[in-house]
Amino acid sequence: MQTRDDDYPLDPDISLTTTHAAGGELSLAETPPGSPRHWSWLWQIDYRAHRGPRQPRIDIHASGRHLVTHYLENGEQGRRWLNLTGIDDWHGLVVHPLHCSLASQGTLHGFSRAELDDGPVLFVAPHPDDAELAGYGLYRRNAGRTWIVTLSAGETLKRLDKQYWPALDTAPAAARRRKGWIRAWNSATTPLLAGIPPERLVMLGYFNDTLAALTADGTPDAASPESSLRPSDFRCWNRMALPTDAGATNDGAGLVADLAFLVDAIRPATLVVTHPEVDPHRDHIAAARASALALRRAGHTPRRVLLYANHLRGHRGFPPGPAHAGASIWPGHYPQSAFGGWRFYSEVLDADVQREKAVSLDTMHDLRTRTSPEKRFKRLIAETVRGTRGKRYGDHDYFRSHVRCQEPFIEVSGTAFVNALTSGEDAGPAD
Repeated sequence: MQTRDDDYPLDPDISLTTTHAAGGELSLAETPPGSPRHWSWLWQIDYRAHRGPRQPRIDIHASGRHLVTHYLENGEQGRRWLNLTGIDDWHGLVVHPLHCSLASQGTLHGFSRAELDDGPVLFVAPHPDDAELAGYGLYRRNAGRTWIVTLSAGETLKRLDKQYWPALDTAPAAARRRKGWIRAWNSATTPLLAGIPPERLVMLGYFNDTLAALTADGTPDAASPESSLRPSDFRCWNRMALPTDAGATNDGAGLVADLAFLVDAIRPATLVVTHPEVDPHRDHIAAARASALALRRAGHTPRRVLLYANHLRGHRGFPPGPAHAGASIWPGHYPQSAFGGWRFYSEVLDADVQREKAVSLDTMHDLRTRTSPEKRFKRLIAETVRGTRGKRYGDHDYFRSHVRCQEPFIEVSGTAFVNALTSGEDAGPAD
């Protein structure tokens, strides 16, 4: 049995001791103030998986209705943090573990949740589909004040047989251009499903897998495998002119200038971007750094930054379990952070919004993978044995792992975010 304790530099507003009785009742040392629906909740509890192939799961009910089911890892034990956001009544809270055991004592951590109605919300997506995967429910609820900026067109294509349709293009240069064009179209249209108008959707078109180089010291150029491509090739649906449109090249100065221009125009109260300490993808780390440099250059600091992670180091397929289950804070050991204390923020998605999110993912061409019949059969057998069979809206695993009843984020202050990622840097004067 492997032992793993997840650890985070959390800074909750309230922490209460919980007692989990043998019959499943969960009681609190005292009743938290106010309505629980205005808070995000994490339940810290020690668990131990039972032996056998069945996936450990925890069913949570409140006031006689099912709230959420969380799936945990086989063959492990240790400290876990379960997302209980969505509770609207503390009476009749019942927790039923299956194929695992829970400690009798735990701690409920509460984080008062801002309504995000104090100004514009700016999503920064490294690639097409990142905003949808992490926060479709969040930006749908805030569609009237949300902007989405996609940094890269995601045009990388190494083999012609990996095109969306075989033989669509016969030369790699044309195939890369078409892939970026299609993915930029995805970025320009998918958020319309949530009610975000096209004038608040902006594609920058910088080249895939080069954002880390562009945000390195000196903000250098980074060439594409196709020398004739320019970022402006993927901006044809933008309703807003950008500073580098006329002569855009794939360079870091242009990336920061474009983002700073947008920050100055939007003046976001909330920035939503990738967590550079959790998400290991180089473009995703660079998206956070570029955002901080742009904020500093524009001289604007948002009140809060919500951080998300679509990739995890060493935890492929997290969270386990089928679509529509719960999604909690990402596994890992983070005793301290450059951003200081973390606050947990969770969006709750009802069943209709979860299905709508699945539709939004299906509009993303890169997620329309084609799994072989043999792999589908093996997956069916594995899910049957583990007891995790559920609805599957697409072959890509994101249709399982990211169509959930909760979307988790870490909230930090805008000042902490900018200071941590621009310390010692000169981002240049504001325009």
